[in-house]
Amino acid sequence: MKLSIIFAFFLLTTTSVFGQKVQVDVDKTVNFANFKTYSWAAGTAARNPFVSKLIVEAIERELSSRGLTKSDDNPDFKVTVMAAVGMDLQAIGPTWNNVNYRTWGGYTNPAAMATIPTGTLIIDLVETKNNYSVFRGVAKETLNTGPTANAAADAKSVEKVVNKAVSKIFKKYPTTKK
Repeated sequence: MKLSIIFAFFLLTTTSVFGQKVQVDVDKTVNFANFKTYSWAAGTAARNPFVSKLIVEAIERELSSRGLTKSDDNPDFKVTVMAAVGMDLQAIGPTWNNVNYRTWGGYTNPAAMATIPTGTLIIDLVETKNNYSVFRGVAKETLNTGPTANAAADAKSVEKVVNKAVSKIFKKYPTTKK
């Protein structure tokens, strides 16, 4: 019995990591080497504050590894995040959508209502001068675990897959790690 529980847990966690589908849109007209600072857009990444903190820490780790500094004083871009944890979200394409993107991170019409399926993490880097997205990463099959009564345990259960998803997204960031 104990062995079957361990096997089931292993199967669930490895499926989540390997099942992630990541798509990234990058504005190829932008010189990302010019970006030095970033800040966070208003709002939270996820309803669970522990999951939100995991997402923020993973993104900040990736940005700082590329030499970017967090600064609320006139940042070069703002980070926005949408995390569909435990339920689908309904959203309209953001006002900062970039016309150079082929799709809205995997969703075909940025002006239409879209259902963001549970398990999806969307990260936008919104250039602050013109207020449009220069980088969008979408990771599906990332936050599939539904909420329970223990928010801290919920966050712990998705920690590895969140870190893996953010890492996969930022591998396509146009400048290299420093």
